[in-house]
Amino acid sequence: MEISYKSAGVDIDKADAIKENIKKIASGTLKSIVIHGVGPFAAVAKLPAGFIVATCDGVGTKIAIAQEFNRIEGLGYDLVAMNVNDILAMHGKPLLFLDYIGVPNLETINIEKLISSIASACIEADCSLVGGETAQMPGFYEKNRFELVGFCIGIVKKLPQKNKISEGDVILAFPSNGPHSNGYSLIRKLIEEKLINPEDRLKRDKLIDVILRPTRIYVNDFFEIVKEFGYPKASANITGGGIPGNLSRIIPEKMTAAIDKKSLEYLSENFADGIFSHISRFVPEKEMIKVFNMGAGFVMIYPKKKAQIILEKMKGKVFKIGSIEKWREEKVVIE
Repeated sequence: MEISYKSAGVDIDKADAIKENIKKIASGTLKSIVIHGVGPFAAVAKLPAGFIVATCDGVGTKIAIAQEFNRIEGLGYDLVAMNVNDILAMHGKPLLFLDYIGVPNLETINIEKLISSIASACIEADCSLVGGETAQMPGFYEKNRFELVGFCIGIVKKLPQKNKISEGDVILAFPSNGPHSNGYSLIRKLIEEKLINPEDRLKRDKLIDVILRPTRIYVNDFFEIVKEFGYPKASANITGGGIPGNLSRIIPEKMTAAIDKKSLEYLSENFADGIFSHISRFVPEKEMIKVFNMGAGFVMIYPKKKAQIILEKMKGKVFKIGSIEKWREEKVVIE
């Protein structure tokens, strides 16, 4: 009896064919700084002067919902967004992106559809998809499950200066378009318990459409503001842990970020088609604030006068959610 790698669940020939197609897809994202992209053992790029910043993040259990409803094409945007928005939080410009896709076999998902989604998101984020790994691991990953992880390298010309944050500074936010890629274990639990129905109608779309809406990429919005008004003192990407968990990372000791809950408008049926309002029927407000972005996808801290000008000129793209105050026993207070 002869045993082959293919009979063990790993199809090398199919993987090689997919890799060739991935090269073609990824080549459309490459910028002039990339000397070698997908193909060699490692990508090579000539970096401009500045500080290098690197991130690693995944999509989490949103994958399970997307796969259940055969809607994986948006996951590439989620993956890229989760990483490039973290790069932005360090005031960096994303340059290079790589992905890891772990599958039990190549029949589990349409790899090329997923890579095409990642490539489109990279183009939107103005970074190059330079490589990755598709690992066939039968017996390790459960049948019809897969893992999705991303890695991003960026360049920073001017690092955040949270030590310059002072009383009276204003906290601005780019709006989110829903949960982005956080809180999905909770959302899945609500679906499993039949407390929410994916087929329910919200303000405009079905609940499942809003739940699987791809995470917003803030690269263009961020640098549009930077180009005209300069860098903020510090910024935060609002992901797992919500506003308190992420904003607290950039607030200096003995200062408090006072957030106006009314400014978030997360319970409004007009916001993100009412997704947070819908979930809040079953989840306490305190828990929601700890889990979700509550409508603020990315925040920046500017001096008061400059913030007022930004709000006037960038109306609709950015909104005020709070300000920096004297110490109030917590780094972030939402009231």
